[in-house]
Amino acid sequence: MSGTQVDPARVHSQWQLYQSLEPEFVLKRLTASLTPPDTVRLSIVNDRIVAEGEAPDTWIDRARAAARQLSAGGPEFDISKVRDVSPEARAAEHWQYYVSRLEAQPGIIVAQQTARGGHFYISGLRDPLAADPQALLSGTQVDPDRVHSQWQFYQSLDPKFVVKRLTASLTPPKSVQLSIIQGRIVVVGEAPAAWINRAQAAAEQLSADGVVLDVSQLHELDLAELNHLREAIQTTDIFFSSGKVVPGPEQVPVLDRLAGQIKEFAQDARKSGVTARFMLTGHSDATGRETANASISAARAETVRALLNKRGVAPELLLVRGAGTFEPAVPENSQTGSSTNRRVSVTVNLD
Repeated sequence: MSGTQVDPARVHSQWQLYQSLEPEFVLKRLTASLTPPDTVRLSIVNDRIVAEGEAPDTWIDRARAAARQLSAGGPEFDISKVRDVSPEARAAEHWQYYVSRLEAQPGIIVAQQTARGGHFYISGLRDPLAADPQALLSGTQVDPDRVHSQWQFYQSLDPKFVVKRLTASLTPPKSVQLSIIQGRIVVVGEAPAAWINRAQAAAEQLSADGVVLDVSQLHELDLAELNHLREAIQTTDIFFSSGKVVPGPEQVPVLDRLAGQIKEFAQDARKSGVTARFMLTGHSDATGRETANASISAARAETVRALLNKRGVAPELLLVRGAGTFEPAVPENSQTGSSTNRRVSVTVNLD
């Protein structure tokens, strides 16, 4: 009545209690009855009372009960923007974050995931080249001891993984590049014919799985400058006396020349972007039992490898095999048959 110039002594009033449903009054009463934590803010938005922030599940339950009471005729009390910060809810939230990280990884397929009794269970498919699910737990605040996972092997058709497997299996020369263009794997460059054949076979196998390996831009490597040296190596034989696995002194100049040629060829091949391998095949004449001949032929090849190693040829360049009497250079019944067939021959292979 202050300022109205009405004499209070002349005024006789009687007021009955009621609770107004005006949002500002409802807001005051909710604030007083619910005592929201400092992390929750209540405000009026378009005649609605909105709660925002984080609170324990016990407070959220009380707020839901208050919202149901107000729905009879008062303003709406919206608590959908309040996050549950109870330990269980936080753990479930962290778990779902981890699951979403897994699902975003190429090469990982989540089939099932659930939470039970404070523990988490997940299963699915995983490519060996995919990220480690255990490592992805880092930073998620999920306790690794509570996670039980089971991943089955599968090979993803994601181009990035296919390229890695192709690179490991085909071992492309330096002159060849594999790249991903619009979901297709494109092979560009020059390579030996044998490598191109392997790449084409891989392309046919992958096409059955729906993966395109385009080898149309591959060209056969021109190794004309190596052909003369290759022929010289492959026409060189190391000869042995009957029953011997070590060549005689007359073969020393041959071994010296062969070692130099092999090292030169390997170096020139590397410059061309390919790798040379040299197969040393031991042979024997037809004298004696076949099993003994097979053994002596393999021993001859091993001896030549050791002698070439001593002359500076890298051991990884040399392969050995024993052919026994099955690959004679000349017929055994010829005049020079036995002495010619007691030898180690060399075959050059390029990858």
